[in-house]
Amino acid sequence: MEKRTARVLWCWVVVLLAGMTIGVATAPAAERYAQGEAFPSLNLPDVEGGRTVDVKDYLSGSVGAVVFMQTSCAACRKELLALKELRERYPGIRVVAISVDSGSPARVKRYREHFGFQFPFLHDPEFKTPGLFGFSFTPALVLVDGAGTIALLKGGYRPGDEKVLETRIRELLAKQ
Repeated sequence: MEKRTARVLWCWVVVLLAGMTIGVATAPAAERYAQGEAFPSLNLPDVEGGRTVDVKDYLSGSVGAVVFMQTSCAACRKELLALKELRERYPGIRVVAISVDSGSPARVKRYREHFGFQFPFLHDPEFKTPGLFGFSFTPALVLVDGAGTIALLKGGYRPGDEKVLETRIRELLAKQ
């Protein structure tokens, strides 16, 4: 039992050190955006054609969800599929996915097409934008109200999170 415990502890140390050495991008606290603040301009290339767009343009005047994801992340896929279903039930919401995959945007485009996501996918291969909200992992989600204010910051995904999101989305849609 002692060997197993030591091995588990050693694995955690390696994971923590790896996170520090690979330079997971997080912004200094002064550059982070918090709940209650205006959603910032984020100019990123669209995976469809590579043109640079501002995420705010996709969200303008609507309740929206911005999700930071990776194509290799199973939890990201589950969150995106949950958002796809919520969007079908509440057509007034907008969803924007920001891929932080370091590879080609073509891979992200294929992923989008494979799962039939009908919302825009932008590409941030340097993992810069999640750090603006204090995230150093995926999935991570920013929910924005119709006025463009950050209504919720949520990191990670667990089954059942879609119920919490749905409740919050209904509240925000009722205020529009």
